Amino acid sequence: MNPTRTTTAGGSPDRTAMTNRTNDTVVVVHAHPDDEAIFTGGTLLRLAEAGMRTVVVFATDGSFEPGDATAQVRRNEARMACDRLDVSRVEFLGYGDSGIRAESKDELALHRADSAAVSSRLAELIGDERATALVTYDEGGIYGHPDHLVVHRAGLHAAALADLPTVYESTVDREYLHFVETHLVGNAVNSLIGVDHDRLNAAPLGVPTVLVTTTIDVRAQCSIKRLAMADHASQVPHDSPTLTMDDETFQGAYGFEWYIRRGPPGPLETLAY
Repeated sequence: MNPTRTTTAGGSPDRTAMTNRTNDTVVVVHAHPDDEAIFTGGTLLRLAEAGMRTVVVFATDGSFEPGDATAQVRRNEARMACDRLDVSRVEFLGYGDSGIRAESKDELALHRADSAAVSSRLAELIGDERATALVTYDEGGIYGHPDHLVVHRAGLHAAALADLPTVYESTVDREYLHFVETHLVGNAVNSLIGVDHDRLNAAPLGVPTVLVTTTIDVRAQCSIKRLAMADHASQVPHDSPTLTMDDETFQGAYGFEWYIRRGPPGPLETLAY
């Protein structure tokens, strides 16, 4: 499918495309605690502001040993961030972080999980919530993390099992990021394959602009989005550039969130003030 590009902006919405979707529920599945704030924090806020129900599912608890002290810390951070983002429900599937190069040998690591079982659990939750849309990752997992790749495949399979037609793949516009000062995803790519930030345009990161179907302007939500990112203190140090840069620079780096839509238009197309 080659969907029509749609841009919804906080400043000048297309009123003819707006409908009352307060009965919508959007399930957003992420690999690790902190992904929800970095990649979809503003979208979650805007959905809640529009009266829609949001459900965030974390496939892992961010720990190499599921259930250990680190896992509990990251779960607590995730719940705090999601509360700040006005998320209605938070669920953890309980798998372990596979590591950026799938180095975890734990039998509960996500990359070792039965993919059918992961998809089935997600599909059950989608059905339980009577969700009208699912958000997962793009086919490259945004930046190639093995857990993100699992979430992409499991999300698409779960939507098919639940007969849910509208799926959004969270991504980043790599051409846009080429011009911003800094972004956490650049650090992740550097850790994965050793590509410096100034070469992100050539890295296996997100998608080119032409493939983005839905861009959400979240600049008005950036102050809360940054606080939600800061809630993940174990991952985003208080003195990191992300938390210390000026507001204008932060809005430039994190003020837009990008998606590739599969299926008919859904809740994200109707985000507007």
